[in-house]
Amino acid sequence: MARTIVVKAGDTLSQIARTAYGSAAFTLQLADYNGITNPNILRIGERLELPALKELSRKQRQPVLPGPLQLPHGLEGIIDTFGDISEHIRDNGHLRHAWESGHLTTAPIPFPISLSWERTRQIRGIYCHKLLAPVVSGLFREIEAEGLHEQINTYGGCYNYRPKRQSSKLSTHCWGIAIDLNPETNPQGSKGNMHPDLVSLFKQHGFTWGGDWSGKSKDPMHFQFCTGY
Repeated sequence: MARTIVVKAGDTLSQIARTAYGSAAFTLQLADYNGITNPNILRIGERLELPALKELSRKQRQPVLPGPLQLPHGLEGIIDTFGDISEHIRDNGHLRHAWESGHLTTAPIPFPISLSWERTRQIRGIYCHKLLAPVVSGLFREIEAEGLHEQINTYGGCYNYRPKRQSSKLSTHCWGIAIDLNPETNPQGSKGNMHPDLVSLFKQHGFTWGGDWSGKSKDPMHFQFCTGY
């Protein structure tokens, strides 16, 4: 069962890994999952996610996708594939515009979707990482071809520079590699009502579904193009 802890004075990541998983050998995987670049440094008050071991392990089978873009695992894999966003964060915590201009683009989609936060407005493109844009456009063409576009009521966003909910690490939305759909009926921590065929199609294109996560981390609105993070 996934859970979240708050770092206390004296805590070390190796001690946390030993307590949670029975071995300090999982220290680096736990750091990678939580977006920690230096596993020897923890901040008091920092929130850490302790996922199920199968979600944490580097040994899980990675699907081989068509085309040059392969599915990254953990923070290191995300940085290697989509770029190091930390290099663009100012001292005040704000993000330099160069990140968006150099890494993001709008992927056209074949049908309109209403915005979840302003239902009178619709989008015809998803603002995402430029390397992921062909995957997104192809995925939504298949969604329409399968008649599954009728199962998408609202769009909750893709790119958004923010921490992950209930965590201190950066969300995968920061890289523009996560998509939220139908948030009104699929809130975090719930079972939600995402159509299984829609979930299956996202997975075929390499996306991890947050509805497969456990505990408070369960997030059925959320699809992200990576594992282990």
